[in-house]
Formats: sequence, C-alpha cells, structure tokens
Amino acid sequence: MLSVATKRTQAARFAHWRPGLWRFHLPEAGGVWAGVTDRTGSLESLQTAAVFPQGMVMAGQVHGASIASVERIRAPGRPIAGCDALVTQTLGLGLAIRSADCLPLFVWDPVQGVVGMAHAGWRGLAAALPCRLIRFLQQRYHTRPGDLWVGIGPSIRACCYDVGPAFESRLAPWVQEERGRRTCDLIACAAAQLREAGVAAHRVLDSGQCTACEPDRWYSLRREGEACGRLISCIGFRT
Repeated sequence: MLSVATKRTQAARFAHWRPGLWRFHLPEAGGVWAGVTDRTGSLESLQTAAVFPQGMVMAGQVHGASIASVERIRAPGRPIAGCDALVTQTLGLGLAIRSADCLPLFVWDPVQGVVGMAHAGWRGLAAALPCRLIRFLQQRYHTRPGDLWVGIGPSIRACCYDVGPAFESRLAPWVQEERGRRTCDLIACAAAQLREAGVAAHRVLDSGQCTACEPDRWYSLRREGEACGRLISCIGFRT
C-alpha cells in the first residue's frame, strides 16, 4: 500500500494547465504531452494546445480489451474501430480516448520511445486490458515493464461507484460491502493488474480525481446519464 506522502507526490504530477485542460507531467517524458479536457474544454482546444503535427487518432471504444498499433492516420476524423487502446512510436501523432467515469490510462516507455492511451471501464478491467496492454508493448516494441510509467486520469472512484451483485464474480477482490453499500474500486483493480504485469508501484501515477465527486469539473455518466458529455484524454509525441 502506498504511503500518504507517496500518494500526494503522485497526484501532484497531474494539475490544471490551461482553461479547460489538465496535464500529466510524466517523468522522463521529454517531448511527450499527456492531458485531458474538463467540462469547459473541447477536442479543438486539446488539438490546439497539444500541437501534434501528424494529427490525433481516437480509439473506437467497444468496452473491450483490443489494442491497435497506429503509425499513421489512414482515415482522418474516423476512430480506429473495435479497440479500446492505442499505441504508437510516431512523432507528432496524438492518441485519444473519450470517457465519463471509465479509466483513461496514459502509458509512456522512455527507453523504447513508445506511448499508449487506453480506455478501461469495468468490462475492460474484467478482461485484463491493463495486463494485455503491457504484454502488447513487450511483444511489439520490446518494452520492459519496469521502464514504463502509467498515469490514471480522472475516473469514478470507490466512494461513488455502487455496484450490483454481478460484480462479485467479475471483480471480486475489489468489491467492498460496508453499511449496506456495495462499491467497486476500479483504480485499485487497474493498479493491481499493472503490478502483475511488471510495472513498479511507484511508476503508477494517479490523478486522484473522482469524476462523480466533482460535477463542476468532470463529466460522469453514473451521475448524469448517457446524455452527458465526454472528457477527452490524449498522449503523444509533440515533435
């Protein structure tokens, strides 16, 4: 378990950057930009601020565990269908996902020069998306898990994520019952999978932001319903 001091240090790496935009300051990141819009931000403001010369590509997002390697944009404006995670080594290319409670995972390998962006909801976590992503990086880019840094963006936390009995069979270790409430800790689940895949605990950086707790800052599907907006998270090499 991380100490309070360590948690504060990790959270301090995620901070408000510009109106509508928050940024992850990943160690050893060089020319990598990683950040997320809040309720006042937009895709256009993100594109302008991040400045990816090759453009940005979005994951299609099917709440699964499929991963795509992207080296260039084949169809501008069209998401990469059927996947919830993207990785690239291409300079000037941004990888993006949309979320409104699910976990945005920002991945950076400073040794092999690879970035990854994943959308991990409870279904993706039940299908071990974080583990699969690390294995994919190992196989395709010869990444060593111990070299990786991973950021967990704004997402729903156990304080607000009440779940039904069905979760017991899918994510049992992270389901808690207390005072008549059954909640699930998706953050702890993702962190455990990353550790299992070989990522050092101190290299998993949590934004500490609960989307359901802060209605003035973040969108939350659990709080607002399907009609709510979406946060846009992005990572990539600026140059």
